[in-house]
Amino acid sequence: MPEKPLRGQLVNSGLVAGVAARAARETPGVLRLETARSHRLARLGTRAARSWRTTAGWAARSPGAPGAPDLRDGVVATIKDGTASIEVDLATDAAFNAQEVAAQVRERIALALRATGITAGSVNVTVLAIERVTAT
Repeated sequence: MPEKPLRGQLVNSGLVAGVAARAARETPGVLRLETARSHRLARLGTRAARSWRTTAGWAARSPGAPGAPDLRDGVVATIKDGTASIEVDLATDAAFNAQEVAAQVRERIALALRATGITAGSVNVTVLAIERVTAT
């Protein structure tokens, strides 16, 4: 039997967000996924922020609807024309290089999506915090 990814009949943004969140959490140096998006909204400006809130509100009313973004554990996933776009907000361990951790998260998410048969588009990672883990 050839080794091809299995294509499911139902792929939605919630599934994609879950796969991405798991891949990110399993990356060495990631302490946790963050859920705060206020820093991005502030940079986008009022009009873009209003648009994002409207889209997110529509997704909350219509979970799993085609093209609806899904917010999960610091991950926003959107599927358009069969390609998944991912945004991840996370906190890293100060013992690791934050840029390298972000690059590894991007790579692991793309690989995880590819393994499930989902085409990965853009994968954007934002490091919101770099924290020193203290041993107790």
